[in-house]
Amino acid sequence: MKMYRILLVFLAITLVCSVAEAFLDGKTQQTINRICKQTIDTKFCNEILAKNLTSSSPSKEDLLNVTVTEAERFSANTYFFISTLLRDAGDERFGLQECAEAYAIVNTAFTEAVSFFNQGLYGEILKLTSNVSKGVGICKTDFNVPGYNMNPMIERNRETQVLVAMEKLIGQMVSS
Repeated sequence: MKMYRILLVFLAITLVCSVAEAFLDGKTQQTINRICKQTIDTKFCNEILAKNLTSSSPSKEDLLNVTVTEAERFSANTYFFISTLLRDAGDERFGLQECAEAYAIVNTAFTEAVSFFNQGLYGEILKLTSNVSKGVGICKTDFNVPGYNMNPMIERNRETQVLVAMEKLIGQMVSS
């Protein structure tokens, strides 16, 4: 029964992503493809934009809004995730503590990006991307995390780098 529910959730997510992509007009999909091809994970980038856009013809500001909002949500979630890992860290506490400190920086920068977006200060968002990149760089992944075959921070850092690239690319489009 549990496997059935997992399968249903997976199918629902797949359907939502497919419908969301079909929902976008051709020009918007081309813009999203152009943005996402410049990141290290085209699929993750496309999923973020496709599942969160509410219009078939969003403006550049709408694309940036989705990006800054999702980046803030993701970084807060990652910070919380690291906090839960720290409870059982044992010998790996130092590596996880560095990641917690890194994602405090990342989360602050992404939160400021949302604030700048709400004020219409799109150029200021671009200045924050270097803080995020530095923060991600602090979170090394050369340690084991109890309960995981592979350090989960590898994936989290990669996805954060995609979100930074998205903010930078879309921020430049909106600022120009």
